[in-house]
Amino acid sequence: MLYQLGGLQISVAPFNVHEISGEVGADFAAKDVMGVPRPREFTGEADEKHSLSGRLFPFRLGGLDELETLEAMARSGAPQILVRGDGRNMGWHLIEKVKRKETYLAGNGIGRQIEVEIELVASPLPASPASMLSLLFSLFG
Repeated sequence: MLYQLGGLQISVAPFNVHEISGEVGADFAAKDVMGVPRPREFTGEADEKHSLSGRLFPFRLGGLDELETLEAMARSGAPQILVRGDGRNMGWHLIEKVKRKETYLAGNGIGRQIEVEIELVASPLPASPASMLSLLFSLFG
């Protein structure tokens, strides 16, 4: 397993990622002052973001079902736990976007190669244990 995002396991096959990037930072409020550069006041941490990029080969390895699951997770708007393959809990994240680009289309309109990019933003914990159970039930049934 490379990553686990909610109920979606991301491994070498059928659903994989070959690249991950992330960003952390700080937010500042700029103050207008005459005659000098605008001083900035630290207001807290900026959003922590991650982007996972992968490539699917649905006719050789599969992955379409997992892609549909990922898109359903994104549409739900529910926070998902992100765990790296070495067991590191990377916290709760919202799926901001799932981008797909299909190339080398087969006769049925499905790409023989599908580029997938998942954009995540860190999120606080879900509101309650009941919402966690609801999330789990939505993933498995």
